[in-house]
Amino acid sequence: MSDRKQLWTLAQEAMQAFGPFYREAMQKAIQDSGAPDDWYSLMRARHCEPAPLTVEHSHAMAPYSARERHSDGLEKLAGLELLERVGEDAYRLTDQGSEALEGIFTAAHQSLGAAEPLPAGKMDELNNVLYRLVEATLEAPKPGDKLAIGCSRLTDPGEETPGAVRADQYLTDLYFFRDDAHTGAWRPYGVDGRAWEALTFVWLGEAGTAEELAEKLPYRLYSAEDYAGAMQDLAERGWLVEESGVFKVTAEGKRVREEAEEETDRLFFAPWDCLSEVETARLEALLTELREKAQEMAGSEEG
Repeated sequence: MSDRKQLWTLAQEAMQAFGPFYREAMQKAIQDSGAPDDWYSLMRARHCEPAPLTVEHSHAMAPYSARERHSDGLEKLAGLELLERVGEDAYRLTDQGSEALEGIFTAAHQSLGAAEPLPAGKMDELNNVLYRLVEATLEAPKPGDKLAIGCSRLTDPGEETPGAVRADQYLTDLYFFRDDAHTGAWRPYGVDGRAWEALTFVWLGEAGTAEELAEKLPYRLYSAEDYAGAMQDLAERGWLVEESGVFKVTAEGKRVREEAEEETDRLFFAPWDCLSEVETARLEALLTELREKAQEMAGSEEG
């Protein structure tokens, strides 16, 4: 597992190395479309088609934020005529919203497609392995809900596009599946996203009070009172204990949190069994070369 963790870290670094090649073009396309910075609900709406996207489904896809944040975000997109309301708390993409999505990803793909960090043969070899991983991930029986990778797959540009674009797509697919694996790992404990994130911050030593959580996570739209309720629930479960007004993780809470991390890894890496040791070693070599070359090219452009 540790070797796979190191390989996944390398894969993320390779994906991040692509950023300088498309980030500016993608941001300009977002601005030109009239979409706000928080535009990703358009992807969630596309993922739900032909059914409308409901606030509840949006919340299920991004469970750490308050329901009100989802509701407000969808209403904002409707006000911009990128979504249309089709019922109580239900929304569907407009033609304008569809055009905005297509423009955003077309701009990113065109910009990234100009990069050639590896020779065509090596890039094809890398993409063949990455796509096998994506296929194995989609076919894995667990977790049952694969909402994040399902959304990511919508932007697959197809096999006829440049190798860098396809590699970025497959790496992004796996990145989003990591979210599915983590959500699948903690949901069986019967807590909501707010409580789980509170436990995580206390476990990491990054917060000890409800006020600190609200200050560090303002974009979640939860108040200090909301987090106080969550932390009290965690204390009743024996996962947190309050000492002099500050919450600390208990041995049981630590066990639960670490158990969920282990289950996340198990779910995430299980599909990687489709690769032989030789293929895994080759994947590592190709990703290393890709990362180094992409970083070198990005540095040359900035210089």
